[in-house]
Amino acid sequence: MKTAVVGLGIGMAHVAAYLQSAQTELIAVADAWEPRRSSIGGTFAQGSMTVLRPLFTEQQISSRWEDLGIRPCHDIRDVAGDNEIELVSLCTPDYLHEKHAILLLEAGKHLILEKPVALSMDSAERIRAAASAAGKRVAVAYEFRLNPGAEALRNLIISGNLGEIKAFSLHHFRKPFRRDKWNKWIQSESKSGGLIVEETSHWFDLARFLTGGEFESVHTVGTGAIHQDFDYEDVAFCQGRFTNGSAWQISHALTGFDFNLTIQVHGTKGTAWLGLKEERYSSLDNGVSDYWGVLSYAPLNSGPKDAVVRVWDSEAGEPESIRDNVAALVNCFIIDREFPTTLNDGIEALRVALAARQSYQSGKVIKLA
Repeated sequence: MKTAVVGLGIGMAHVAAYLQSAQTELIAVADAWEPRRSSIGGTFAQGSMTVLRPLFTEQQISSRWEDLGIRPCHDIRDVAGDNEIELVSLCTPDYLHEKHAILLLEAGKHLILEKPVALSMDSAERIRAAASAAGKRVAVAYEFRLNPGAEALRNLIISGNLGEIKAFSLHHFRKPFRRDKWNKWIQSESKSGGLIVEETSHWFDLARFLTGGEFESVHTVGTGAIHQDFDYEDVAFCQGRFTNGSAWQISHALTGFDFNLTIQVHGTKGTAWLGLKEERYSSLDNGVSDYWGVLSYAPLNSGPKDAVVRVWDSEAGEPESIRDNVAALVNCFIIDREFPTTLNDGIEALRVALAARQSYQSGKVIKLA
């Protein structure tokens, strides 16, 4: 497939996937910032998304896009108007997703759409309608569904080894969003959706994927009084019940100094614990662990030595997960298989995130079912 990437922030992970895939030819990229269009390493030279730098060789980083036969564009309309391009990774700021997605769909492109799919349900439905009218497919880039640690946890749940799932919790500790985004869009709720929509939507989707459950209710508390240059919540604690009555809890903090994602699943036969890192070194364990992901599980009433433990290297880190997820989505386009995360999945995650934000703002429990 002939492909393009629009938005060279997180889009650089999509670029890495296309460059490494034998199934695709990346023929164009687009970004509003000139340094990002001047060379493949332009994003990293700005100090942005440096966590993605290991996905590229030093030769690639020092090369111009044209050296690899890739056309850098300033305007997304140049991509939309290129009839050679079949598939576009849309990685522009969240508030532009509706406008840009509809433009590309009406131009006859399939899409890999970065999360969240939009900032309102009306916008999301307009994207869905445009895809249907154009007869084009849209996949959503929730890469944690294909993280090997998350996949192993889901398989463990499906196998029945944990019994009936009664409780799920996810806790995410991370550094603030970067302050060098285009026109500071990430710092505005009206442009990013805030922490609960922009980022926590990841975890609502992952909770659905892992447990197979649907959200029945949500109650959110938090604080927005820490980072004064962001006009939304810094920390959000969300909890509620799935429609089957089991309990869930998701907490997310933008006030950290490291990355830690911890998931616990409690069943009638056993419990599982999954931990993921962003880099090999973590200050949270004094640099002791040399893996990116660890999954431990054991029957009820067990001790530490009774647990089965699996670990993963960098393939469980977020940068490689994004790249590998894009490669998997491309394969779904080519063989006409259903995506790991469909547009419908993305819209449902948005629906829950918007309800969680409504609860945070109103102080009320919101019913979803």
